[in-house]
Amino acid sequence: MSTYRLNKSRKILQSAYDWYKKKKDKMAPETVKNLEERMLGLEQAIKSDNREEASNLAKKLEEFSDVNFKKTFFEYCFEVVTAILIALILAVIVRQMWFELYEIPTGSMRPTFREQDHVTVTKTPFGINIPMTTGHFLFEPDLVHRIGVVTFTSEGIKDLDEDTMFMYVIPYKKRLIKRLMGKPGDILYFYGGKIYGVDKEGNPIEEYLQSPWLTNLEHIPFMSFAGSMTFPNHTEVIFHQMNEPIGKLTFKNSRDFVGEVFDGTKWIPDNPSAQKTPHNSIQSYSDFWGIRNFAMARLLTKSEMQEMGDVDLSSIPEGVLYLELRHTPSLTYPKPLIFKDMGYNLMLNPFRTYIPLQQHHLDALMDHMYTARLVFQNGRVARYSVDRSRFDQGSPSFPGVPDGTYEFYNGKIVKIGRGAITYEVEADNPLYSHDPKNVQKLFNLGIEVNTAFQPHGKYQLYYPSRYAYFRNGDLYLLGGSILKKDDPVLSEFNKKEETKEKNSTSEKPYIAFKDNGPPLKDGKYDIDFIRSFGLHIPEKQYLMLGDNHAMSSDSRAFGFVPEANLQGAPSLIIWPPGERWGVPSQKPYQLFNFPRMIVWSLVALSLLIWYLLHRRYLHRPITIK
Repeated sequence: MSTYRLNKSRKILQSAYDWYKKKKDKMAPETVKNLEERMLGLEQAIKSDNREEASNLAKKLEEFSDVNFKKTFFEYCFEVVTAILIALILAVIVRQMWFELYEIPTGSMRPTFREQDHVTVTKTPFGINIPMTTGHFLFEPDLVHRIGVVTFTSEGIKDLDEDTMFMYVIPYKKRLIKRLMGKPGDILYFYGGKIYGVDKEGNPIEEYLQSPWLTNLEHIPFMSFAGSMTFPNHTEVIFHQMNEPIGKLTFKNSRDFVGEVFDGTKWIPDNPSAQKTPHNSIQSYSDFWGIRNFAMARLLTKSEMQEMGDVDLSSIPEGVLYLELRHTPSLTYPKPLIFKDMGYNLMLNPFRTYIPLQQHHLDALMDHMYTARLVFQNGRVARYSVDRSRFDQGSPSFPGVPDGTYEFYNGKIVKIGRGAITYEVEADNPLYSHDPKNVQKLFNLGIEVNTAFQPHGKYQLYYPSRYAYFRNGDLYLLGGSILKKDDPVLSEFNKKEETKEKNSTSEKPYIAFKDNGPPLKDGKYDIDFIRSFGLHIPEKQYLMLGDNHAMSSDSRAFGFVPEANLQGAPSLIIWPPGERWGVPSQKPYQLFNFPRMIVWSLVALSLLIWYLLHRRYLHRPITIK
């Protein structure tokens, strides 16, 4: 048998001594005397640093304790409950104020974080949290980084405040992880999938365009043209973007209504024709934040275009498929659509235009194709869910694709195995096909992966979360330049759009979908323009956007996040192994800062106090009365 270390012998001695003080009055005198002799002998051997003798005596004392110091059921339950409570309290303090492990449940932050990623989250990059609630003991706004990833609580946020359980025991509010893209006082304008901004002092925020952590990301200022709607009374509908009221319909009767936008001080008539000429204040719904720079897109066949009814096919050159662009929404013209048979649902009815695409355009699309994480089963597909992927009547069909979970990103497909480890997919996988039918299906299913988003008539409620925009003359789809500015197809499209806009009337205006250019003047930030049309971040509020804009419920839906809700920041991806393992793609937070030093000091002090108390406990003298 092995020889005990002196420290272990001390622990056995002190444990027996504790039992002795509690039980001696209930034991026989001979037993008490025997125990006292054993303890005193062991104490002397320990003082003499006689490890072997101390080990032998400690083992005999252990045997004695096993026979005479059996715990009662009550004592056993009391110790277990006490240990659980202490462990729970320590876990709460550590996980709320120091660090925590997260598992990413959705793809809203792809490619930075993907479903089933395990990450460590530090709780001290910019403050010290009050456990189990919002708010901070200490908060340093200057330590909060734009373009840094943060975690925050949903508590008190409209349409987001969700109950859950912390450690499966304590009632809790759901936590989210997003990229912080705007600080209090910032004014932001969206163009070309990028953000142009100025801070509260009017200084350009250059990092939005220069940061290496945003190189492969694109940002869209809306999720759908209508955003969210509220109905304050039976004659009004308010349209919200970023959870801010920006548009209003006031019904005079069942068919006639007035459309207005909020210019920051008052409601004014929505004037879509203002988009034809330069102006310096909000005049139309599309003026807000650069909405007019973006279109919602889908791919149509020629027969599907014919179903639109109002498309002059003779004016559109032949294409393999046709890119439909829905753009420049207004509350005045084209008039919003009312679906009376569906409970008076409203849908903004933007302008439509079409671009014929050839096979090389579809090839470029496939080189940038991305979807949600997909689960294939018996030739059908559903979007991946950490709970359970749902197959229903809306689940699309993909014959020939082997069963399994796949991820399509930037034109590359990987298969997801156990533990979220990825594997390359064979080049002959049917998903890789550049056949127009396959390209159209993948594009039009979008992130939603439901047949309700596929084309089925002129007016439909659901459109895929696919977006198009110009950047420096090129037309972008799926984050990539699909039609270059010198592409004859795009050149012809631009000419026709210009002519169509020029020939339209004030009664029936048409606004061209064109490259309006970034908010620059003489090569520098046009600060007056950004202040007039940009998104203003209120004091003590922050803008949170998901890296995967197409499937991210973020500030575009629930609005700005209060300062008190900020909780921490991810620091490491610890699973799965691969090229993304380690520090995530974000501007690093300071390793040494005031909040972090306070928490680390408290941890060090607590460990020191525990060590001293534990040492004192082990070296207590044995007192026999």
